[in-house]
Amino acid sequence: MKILIIGINGFLGHAVAARSTAQGMEVFGLSRSKTPNRQVKGTYLVADRTSSKAIGEIINVYNIDVVIDVLAMKLPDTQALISELDGHIAQYVMLGSSDVYRNYELLHGLAQGTPTSNSIDEDSALRTTLYTYLKDRHRAAAGSNQYLDEYDKIPIEELVRTLATDWTILRLPMIYGPGDKQRRFSWAIGHMVRSDEPLVMPRVWAEWITTYGYVENVAEGIALTIGNSRALKRVFNIGEVAPVNHLEWSRRIAEVLGWNGDIEISDDPTIEFAQRLSSLDLSVQFQIDSRRIREQLGFYETVTITDGLTRTAVDERVRG
Repeated sequence: MKILIIGINGFLGHAVAARSTAQGMEVFGLSRSKTPNRQVKGTYLVADRTSSKAIGEIINVYNIDVVIDVLAMKLPDTQALISELDGHIAQYVMLGSSDVYRNYELLHGLAQGTPTSNSIDEDSALRTTLYTYLKDRHRAAAGSNQYLDEYDKIPIEELVRTLATDWTILRLPMIYGPGDKQRRFSWAIGHMVRSDEPLVMPRVWAEWITTYGYVENVAEGIALTIGNSRALKRVFNIGEVAPVNHLEWSRRIAEVLGWNGDIEISDDPTIEFAQRLSSLDLSVQFQIDSRRIREQLGFYETVTITDGLTRTAVDERVRG
């Protein structure tokens, strides 16, 4: 089976390529960068995702069966791309986000209402507000985050559901691991590698539960859907099996690092850590239920939490 990964050079894209290659698929990777990530597996192709005609030609020339779209961020770009793909491939796999759920807008104070109290499954309520990253003033056109003004996965999901081509939508968690630009666990790892002083956490952060996923495990879940008849025209959450709060994550990280300092919980809203969280309502939990992909496609984590955190910690040390 021939697959095209749009966005292969990134943190997640090259992990999906590695996992797909290991499963015997022929991988073609698309990036606008002329320099491939040294970890990239497969045939490397250069084109911008917004060049839908060029991508359509690539699909025809290489007889691509499945497209995995890592970069489905903006509706207009995706509309143009999908118009080229529809009816010409066997499956379109959209990498979405758990930020589509209603709890996300409640977490960010963008709406009023009662959050989903238990784990959020694929049938849970979605956001009622769109374009949640759009600020009062538009970002600079040349800025690296300008795309966030038009970012929203909900309209793209709605578009994907109209395809004649079979599709799969995957709602992803907060992904961590080597190469993570957002450095999800730097708040703990960074402190622990620099200091033996106590790690002081705001209580709301210590008690907050959200869903993470180690990058290779998320890539495993994505690869399971490729060419899988049980995944067609279906939506799946991907995430860890049993989400825990940040106090537990800090304990896990301390164990991996062999850090013997104290972890302290603070109710002081003036500490810097608490100030950084002031825009969030962390009484809204964000636990994602991933039972569907586990039960229906046989997904499980191939990398343990200890190994994943160890690799993440090594990467954090290198990056400083």
